[in-house]
Amino acid sequence: MKKGHVVDSSTMSELIEESHARSKHFGIDPMSRNTLQECISNEALNERREHNAELLQVVLPHFAEFFELLSPDDFLIAAVDADGYILHITGSERLTTQYRTRNCAPGFRWTEKDVGTTAISMCHKHHIPIQLTGADHYCHLAHHLTSSSAPIFGGGGELLGILVVSGAKEFTHPHTLYMVTTAARAAERQLRVMRRNKALALHIGFFDKVIESASTGLLILNREGEIWKINGKGAQILKANDLEGKHISKLKGLSLDINKLQNASQQWVNKECWVRCDRGTVPIIYTAQAVLSETNELLGAVLVFNEMSEIQKMAENISGAKAHYTFPMIVGHSPKFLGAIDLAQKAADSVVTVLLQGETGTGKELFAQAIHNHGKRSQYPFVPINCGAIPADLLESELFGYVEGTFTGAVKGGRPGKFELADGGTILLDEIGDMPHHMQVKLLRVLQTAEVYRIGARKPVKINTRIIASTHVNLSKAVAQGRFREDLYYRLNVLPINIPPLRHRGAEDILELATLFLNRGTPLPLTFSHEAEQALISYRWPGNVRELENIVQRALHRCEGEVLDVEHFALPNTDNAQRISTGTLKEMEYKLIKATLKETEHNMVESARRLGISRATLYRKVEKMKDSIYPA
Repeated sequence: MKKGHVVDSSTMSELIEESHARSKHFGIDPMSRNTLQECISNEALNERREHNAELLQVVLPHFAEFFELLSPDDFLIAAVDADGYILHITGSERLTTQYRTRNCAPGFRWTEKDVGTTAISMCHKHHIPIQLTGADHYCHLAHHLTSSSAPIFGGGGELLGILVVSGAKEFTHPHTLYMVTTAARAAERQLRVMRRNKALALHIGFFDKVIESASTGLLILNREGEIWKINGKGAQILKANDLEGKHISKLKGLSLDINKLQNASQQWVNKECWVRCDRGTVPIIYTAQAVLSETNELLGAVLVFNEMSEIQKMAENISGAKAHYTFPMIVGHSPKFLGAIDLAQKAADSVVTVLLQGETGTGKELFAQAIHNHGKRSQYPFVPINCGAIPADLLESELFGYVEGTFTGAVKGGRPGKFELADGGTILLDEIGDMPHHMQVKLLRVLQTAEVYRIGARKPVKINTRIIASTHVNLSKAVAQGRFREDLYYRLNVLPINIPPLRHRGAEDILELATLFLNRGTPLPLTFSHEAEQALISYRWPGNVRELENIVQRALHRCEGEVLDVEHFALPNTDNAQRISTGTLKEMEYKLIKATLKETEHNMVESARRLGISRATLYRKVEKMKDSIYPA
């Protein structure tokens, strides 16, 4: 027999016959039953009812449903607990009084040892639905009746109780057993839901602790885009403690469309944005995941996010990859700049080598990151390397790696180079115009064969890496001067993209970028004076966008009010950029380099980073102005 399933008539006859034999063995009087059977006290009955409160809460509503189909004058319905005790009976006063004369009332136990063969006692013993009619019952007092019972099981398969319907035998119908069994199964489902909800309620505190213990920001949205929960780390990152209950649009800059999230989840992985709320602007990287029901219905979303600086540290520790910028994040509307972006977007869909050309600080690496992120290789590494900042004797091992034992101090097991780390993705060869001549030959071989030899290796390693090169050097002139290989130049110059300098992008781009850097630097509502805007527009910006960002950041430290003025920038007092002489620009450049070196305590790497130039370029400039920087 399978627990909970109705058995065939032949099996049922055998079970009834066996039960009758046991009833006789237990000494049950078939004519009068055991009229001395005791009923438990009201106190004990109430305790049992309280212990089975959930069962009664679920079962009793089904009694009313039964009486919509069955007359209470003809049928009686009862709920029985797992020990066989009747907990509750419903029916007409005539029936309940009649049934009480044979101890079928709340507080009496109905097992085989107590009452012999009944629908309740057999269901209690075998855990299957039972229907008895007339002489199927052991006692003659019940031979005029029909009874149908079904077990109710818990989540672990244990018996929780029994549901029983009883009436005159002329009303016997197999549908009655079906009704009782269906009601029992429905009760089981309701009990599971109740206990699941109770378990969730009991553990809600634990889940809250888990969310709060996360080392990243967590933000939970409902399907309407309202913020249901944000953990402490998330509130700390976003500098906001009152976001719960508000719409996600409150976080300006976070362009999340929940309705598109379900079918385009890959578009919302490791996205970068600048989020601005009431107390400041924060750069974050986030991943959004749709929350779906069992029927694939959208319930909401979960955002996992962190500050960009933390993500960058982790990424650099793993592989040096830091491709976070996308085309929508690149600011600019001048025709020349938009033309460069359009060409770069087309390049993202291809696999050809791209050559980014532009002055220092124009944003060549931003373009490279955006090209990578919008192409088919976006899920693979983006590995940049500055060919001009690494000493010539180390550049080969950085690019190609080495095998174990190649030289003293080599890492055990060897080490992969940047090309291997970028396999499947993109490598950015930044400042390639400063690459030593002997390395140009080896790079050309990589471009021709798509394989690299680690230093000391006998066999090559196949690579599948897209190459983006960038330089501030005019490579065609460098080729003419013999400083750059012509064959390598043509290999790199497949899809050239010229990024215009800031001075050629117009006033709109300059002011938009300046405002962006201003908002990034402070949560306070600062603005530029009209004179400051004119000074920003008039300046030639030899360091381009990077110089503009540094100038605005320094101005923030000098400004004590709400308006940044000309004196906070320390720019030349001029109405027209063309009036600035070459000598004046050179003097300004020397002053800027000298001030930066002083701020960094002559740390060349940090100074080059702040100035937006390569370390090799900084060394050359320092050499030319050595007397003014290092006076005798």
